[in-house]
Amino acid sequence: MKPAICTLNSSTFLRSLLVGVALVIGLVVRSVSAAPQATIVGGTLTSNTTWTQGGTYQVDSYLIVPAGVTLTIEAGVTVENYGGTGSQRYNFDVQGTLIATGTSAQPIHFNPGPTGWSGINITGESGAINTGSRLSYAIFEGGGYGGSGVAGNLRLNYAVVDVHHCQFDHSPGDGILGDNVGSQGVANIYDTSFTGNAGYAVNFEDGTVNPVLSNLTATGNGTSLSVDGDVVNIDNATLHGAHVWENMGLPYLLWGTIVGFDGVLTIEPGVQVLAYDGNNVLDVQGSLVANGTASQPIHFDPVDPALGWSGIAIMGDDSTHLSTGSLLNHVTITKGGFFGGCNLYLSYGDVTVANSQLDGGQQSGVCLEHGATLVMTNTLLTNNQVYAMDVRDAGAQFTLDNLTATGNLSNTIGIESGTLLGDHIWFKSGIDTYNLYGYVTIAPTGTLTIKPGVTVLFAEGRDLTVKGTLTSIGTPAAPILFTGETPTPGLWESLSFVGTPEQHAVGRLAYTTVEYGGYGGWPMVEIDQADVTFENCILRHSAAEAIVVYPSTQALRKVQAPNAQIVAVSWSQFTSNAGQAIDNQDSNTVVNAAYSWWDSPSGPSTSGNPGGTGEAVSGNVTYRPFLTAPEVKRVYLPLIRR
Repeated sequence: MKPAICTLNSSTFLRSLLVGVALVIGLVVRSVSAAPQATIVGGTLTSNTTWTQGGTYQVDSYLIVPAGVTLTIEAGVTVENYGGTGSQRYNFDVQGTLIATGTSAQPIHFNPGPTGWSGINITGESGAINTGSRLSYAIFEGGGYGGSGVAGNLRLNYAVVDVHHCQFDHSPGDGILGDNVGSQGVANIYDTSFTGNAGYAVNFEDGTVNPVLSNLTATGNGTSLSVDGDVVNIDNATLHGAHVWENMGLPYLLWGTIVGFDGVLTIEPGVQVLAYDGNNVLDVQGSLVANGTASQPIHFDPVDPALGWSGIAIMGDDSTHLSTGSLLNHVTITKGGFFGGCNLYLSYGDVTVANSQLDGGQQSGVCLEHGATLVMTNTLLTNNQVYAMDVRDAGAQFTLDNLTATGNLSNTIGIESGTLLGDHIWFKSGIDTYNLYGYVTIAPTGTLTIKPGVTVLFAEGRDLTVKGTLTSIGTPAAPILFTGETPTPGLWESLSFVGTPEQHAVGRLAYTTVEYGGYGGWPMVEIDQADVTFENCILRHSAAEAIVVYPSTQALRKVQAPNAQIVAVSWSQFTSNAGQAIDNQDSNTVVNAAYSWWDSPSGPSTSGNPGGTGEAVSGNVTYRPFLTAPEVKRVYLPLIRR
């Protein structure tokens, strides 16, 4: 039997083939029609508008959101700033409110067209700040034209915007620009990144703004700048009221900031402040509170270490307009003092410095001028090009403890000329040498107490004049030393006690060595209308007399007789002086100098001591009993009561 054969005539086959092709074509058509279509947008919105979730919106002309109108952009929206005719100048201007709220899974994308786009401009007016716009989980790419300080992915004028979880990338200008001095453009920015913008990551040209910043990151910004653009730039400004610079992950870049008399600037732990090179300074008239921690210190550094910057200046105008309340704790200041200043400069103001480091100042670590009050503890002063600390007005007040000075040109405290009013202390703080390169006077109302272990180092020809009170009481283990910058007799002039008949100058010296004075033939110690005592002291290597007591003058007003001075020297040593040990020219004063060493076992040379070969005394000086050796231990006999 023959097998069955299935046949299909030609017309049937043709119909079947056409049906199959039609089905395939239908599938392709449906696929094309299902693709999302871009919505063309532009012009001025006349009412509140929403760009719906997942949509694509193509801006091809000026888009204006006028005042009173809100544009809402939902999650997953893509905004293509196309410019259909090739123009990149189609602005996206928000005079009203922009709410662009994406999610981490569906961010909003703002993409450039073939020739870029303007970025988003949010603007208000002076006296009518535009508030209420919010941007979250949005990615801005390539916005802005005209460069840093002109445009950016987001540009603000008289506007406050909240920005959360966003990205600002590859702008020809700045990532975010608060445009123009005085325009009050500010963005409060959280959890946001900035990548590859030609200008700054964030640029506040109105430095008076007070943004809230948190958890920012930046990489590769600043390709059009001469400085690193991975910063928050703060332009020249005077700050009023309370301002906070948060530890938000990026440095702050300063060009010149003034904290006004009514301002308080608080800098959080961990912040780095970069200062542009040149005579740009953080000038504090009000208060600076930079309170770091051991694990999160605050750093003030120059952009270019080779050029440095001007440093921090805390200064009021005068005694009636003081800068008060500043604190630097766990702070490092480096390379301050451009044009010959200091890392920290203080005038007519006060500051407390603790647990800090002042390094590489182009002159000194700290400079104190008139009206300065400094408390400094647990601080390093290193590698400064003049003094560790320079007291340019000797009358400035300071309290020092536990300091370290290394690598400075002079690891000392420089003291320039000035008058000490009120109570002053020269501390043994770790920087124990005070270098007097000026002429210092203790006023009649002033007192100076020098702590045990301190060295007072005089420059050539300088002196210390006491019209008030000098207390220099060392200990056997920590004596005090007055000496010259070099061990040369006559290098410096005198320790001069000069009072008046009504108010004698006062000096109390114990365990103190005075040496290498007598510049110009002046006595190393001058006493004129003064009451001065020396106990366990050494006076040596004077180029002239060690001590001269000048005659008392006639007292004024009701006192009719000369006012006798009180001068006492005990258990002390005179050695290697070119002139007399004591020349008492005051017939009304008896100098009690018993129990002293006169550089010879035979006692002083004087008419009353024919065998004496030691240093000479003249005038009314009581020198017996004298020591027969330079150092003799005292023997105290017990008091026996009957």
